[in-house]
Amino acid sequence: MMMYRIARRLSRPYFHARMKIRFEGEENVPAEGPFILVSNHQSDLDPMLLHAFCPRLLCTLAKSSVFRSSLMRWLAPRVGAIPTRRYQVDPQSVRVVLRLLDEGWGVGVFPEGERSWDATLQAFRTGSMRLVLKSDVPIIPCGITGTYDVCPRWDDMKWHKVGRGRETVTIRYGKPILFGRHDCRASREQARPVATQVIKEALLSLIA
Repeated sequence: MMMYRIARRLSRPYFHARMKIRFEGEENVPAEGPFILVSNHQSDLDPMLLHAFCPRLLCTLAKSSVFRSSLMRWLAPRVGAIPTRRYQVDPQSVRVVLRLLDEGWGVGVFPEGERSWDATLQAFRTGSMRLVLKSDVPIIPCGITGTYDVCPRWDDMKWHKVGRGRETVTIRYGKPILFGRHDCRASREQARPVATQVIKEALLSLIA
């Protein structure tokens, strides 16, 4: 992950120059061992900021279209991106995530599955919650606010416009949540409604 570490060092000054970034609750991110970081998703900037500033190196699930070009197919995995197919079950990405967790990595998941159109928290994808319940690792809720104002989904080019002010972006990490392991599908389906509500409430409190 040498490329990842280099990218972190190079990107941090750039992001600090473009926006005012505040961090809260960083002590809630485990110093070692596997965990899943579950975050809301307001902007394309969200995964980039998490990769740059999370206290631990982080791999995140990214839509497969990110990997279309030969450059991104080479670069994205080297900076922690894991390809996944949206709107459908992707057993391969699940296997990759579980292997990374077994190796002690942190993995970032955006349970909404896509960026919000209006900065509010959207419904969670069923597959994301099944993965959370299958993992048996600490779940760290992460609320990101302000990135919608910098780069909303409906105006991706806003980020690139010259002369914009430095908006404030806040990244808040909540306390770990433990759901235990649910190896069988029936157990995951039974636990999913409660787990979904618990994570939703945690994220809403972090972005309030």
